[in-house]
Amino acid sequence: MKGADLCVIGFGNVGRALAKLLIARSADAPFRVVSIVTAHHGWWVDVNGIDLSEALQVKDLPSKGPPPAIADLPGDVLVELTTLDPRTGQPAYDHMAEALRARKHVVTANKGPIAHRYDELRQLAAATDRALRFEATLADCLPVFDLRRSALPLAEIRRIRGIVSSTTNHILSAAARGVRFDDALAEARRLGVAEADPRSDLEGWDAAAKATILANVLMGARIRIDDVSREIIDGAATRDAARVAREGARLRPLIEVAQHEGRVVASFGPRRLDPMDPLFAVDGLSMALELETDLAGRVVVQLHDPHLEQVAYAVLTDLLEIAG
Repeated sequence: MKGADLCVIGFGNVGRALAKLLIARSADAPFRVVSIVTAHHGWWVDVNGIDLSEALQVKDLPSKGPPPAIADLPGDVLVELTTLDPRTGQPAYDHMAEALRARKHVVTANKGPIAHRYDELRQLAAATDRALRFEATLADCLPVFDLRRSALPLAEIRRIRGIVSSTTNHILSAAARGVRFDDALAEARRLGVAEADPRSDLEGWDAAAKATILANVLMGARIRIDDVSREIIDGAATRDAARVAREGARLRPLIEVAQHEGRVVASFGPRRLDPMDPLFAVDGLSMALELETDLAGRVVVQLHDPHLEQVAYAVLTDLLEIAG
């Protein structure tokens, strides 16, 4: 396996999980991190390779003040791991576009730029003959875009259903067991799944961004996040989940993307599923997608009980594909 020099933008939970994974699997994935840039804790450049063990031990990186421009940072691949802004996709989009123009490959776990401006990034990557990879943007390391490239290259994807929010699936699953909304949300925070401000998940913005990515990348649509209809996951939804569970069914937080009257439409909200549905048993933090295709029939993929390590692994698989 060939290696590559990495420029990492953002060194929060996912960035640190990636650093630990790179240390643990250095023999299988010989990547050097030569640049780390953060918004509030400084930056670090070392063309000979940053000591990741040391980087994990410190709160603030050695250099302060404005970092070099992305085009001037060393590294063959930009790894964009900054905080998501689902409404604008910034500043991650600017980071990625600048890197592609500087002829760096780009790997990201940030769904904002892919949801908002995928076409522009795709065209820029093609024009500069660089790779753009984003497996971690959808559902941790659930194999979706890799699956499309490797197993479904000729199939037309006509409909997508799925559970892509660990936070809301955990809440509705807990409600089926009689847990109150506030208690289920507190548990999701304790597990590190829910953000301190969970509105992006509960109001469906996170899921809408993912539905937009699926529609535009897998089905060739041109929809925006605001085009996705959303239903809030709140106390009323959890009460419905408890009632539905008593009836032998399950309430799941589903995204649905499908062709309708010549256009692609997408939605998110709690949906009742009966026991024979392939998504019925996708409980707790787990996530899954069902793809309906013309040639391969229905394909279902599931990721059981993921955590931050699985997000980092998805980033690593994209890096391995580029380096290989």
